[in-house]
Amino acid sequence: MSTFTIVCNMNQAKYILLLLIALFLSQKTNAQIGGTATFAYLKFPTAARAEALGGGIVPIYNQDNSLAFSNPLLIDSAQHQQIAFSNAFFIDGIKNGNLSYAHYHKKIKTTLLYGVQYVAYGKMESYDMAGNYLGNVKASDINLQVGTAHHWNHLYYGATLKFLISNLAGENAIGIATDIGLAYINQEKNMSACFVFRNAGFQLKQYLKEQSREKLPYQLDFSFSKRFKHLPLTIITTAHNLQTWELRFPYEEQSNNNIFNSNTKNKNTIIDNIFRHVIVGFEIEAGKPVRLRFGYNHLKRRELAPTAKKGFAGINAGLGLNIKQFALDYGFGAYHPAGNDHYLTLRIKLDEFGNKAK
Repeated sequence: MSTFTIVCNMNQAKYILLLLIALFLSQKTNAQIGGTATFAYLKFPTAARAEALGGGIVPIYNQDNSLAFSNPLLIDSAQHQQIAFSNAFFIDGIKNGNLSYAHYHKKIKTTLLYGVQYVAYGKMESYDMAGNYLGNVKASDINLQVGTAHHWNHLYYGATLKFLISNLAGENAIGIATDIGLAYINQEKNMSACFVFRNAGFQLKQYLKEQSREKLPYQLDFSFSKRFKHLPLTIITTAHNLQTWELRFPYEEQSNNNIFNSNTKNKNTIIDNIFRHVIVGFEIEAGKPVRLRFGYNHLKRRELAPTAKKGFAGINAGLGLNIKQFALDYGFGAYHPAGNDHYLTLRIKLDEFGNKAK
């Protein structure tokens, strides 16, 4: 590698870091994250593998372009001509899915990941202000995106540009957003760590003209993964929503702020809030073609589990099968006794047809 190329790569990484910091500082860091932004579907897991590992960004660097859909740092030329289709079956028939395709362009020496994400909410009953039934309406969301990544030695940097369209009862909203990040990836030590600033952008068009522009569900995440040399185990830990400290809702704070609270209870509140930022996942290689996955998301458990009987809320699991040119992943996310999430992802390496699979 020439000295000129090294300097260029270092400068590009520097600009990415400065842009990441500028985007982070330009956003307001209000407390709580639920129900405060439009295009909230951008926070949904975008792959069965990610859902099985707890629902956060996954920094495992391999040929899985379904993970690269939500983490541009994982886009790589090894994913050339790989297509991935994912679909989640949420509660009450809500469907969330995406289609992505990676292609290495020789002329620009760059791999681009093209993707489309969709959410279909089905039919909903509509009423006017007086409570009169107006019939059924539909709602849907679409995200069109393209992303790329580059690296210099162990330093990786990448970004994704998103064009957002939302339809609610015949009214449309449009927005633009980006994911941008930096990572340290050491394939020899099977270790990676990354910062990703997700969904930084703005609303171009509101649903109604008289409305003010709404902010996007931006968040800063840090994720770390380590695969052990003599164990078929990979551990993934994600610290999410680092842009704000308090993830507890106001009613939770009020319930803990009375004269009967002790210092011990206040300490427990702080510990609980810390763990709301944490997602932990485990991936086990159970034979060459099989992967078993487990995850725990404390924020989902605290927000979605019923008070009396918490059940399995926040607990995730799944498995993956890799057979020649095909890979099939299943992810399960426990949300509430009323319903859970079942996620399927199919990946196909188009360039390996007719050749012996690796």
